Amino acid sequence: MMRFISFAMFAALPAAAAAQLAVPPEAERSLSRLAPIDMKSDWYPRFERVGVTLGLTLADGPSGAWQQYFGGRWLAEADRARITARLSDETTALNRVLVKAESYEQVILGWQPPEGASAYADLADRPEADAIICWRAAESNTPWPVTATEAEDARQHACVRVSYSIRFDPPQWRAFMDAPESASGD
Repeated sequence: MMRFISFAMFAALPAAAAAQLAVPPEAERSLSRLAPIDMKSDWYPRFERVGVTLGLTLADGPSGAWQQYFGGRWLAEADRARITARLSDETTALNRVLVKAESYEQVILGWQPPEGASAYADLADRPEADAIICWRAAESNTPWPVTATEAEDARQHACVRVSYSIRFDPPQWRAFMDAPESASGD
């Protein structure tokens, strides 16, 4: 015979027992810092080609040719609208740098390894890697972002996150333009 314990029995637990079940809040973590990927890395030329392709395609503006690199037919409508808006809005860095600027430069950023770890020690052995590719006007002195959160700031930085995989032949990659968590309609 099966017996069921009613929820009312748990509600009657003494306060001391309930306090033992409480989960303490997580400690606040510092943001991971970004650093340029080493040009000697096997990943650098791959991401460099992706950056050139994306830069040229996004420079055409909101025409839609860029959509194939951001998921194509699987690109969510909200993401499509956000990217189109960033390319159209003259107050965004993406529009000012890629659509309006005469020329631009790019940087390929990866996450800094934790303290004490050798820089990109096992990155070359991995079949997948992520990077953040950013562009700025060639004559600009705007600093590159130092955290992924800064890179997501569409007003200040023209950046795209790219996931690349060499598991397949040919290799595959996809671009993402993340929305900041605090965005209210960027």
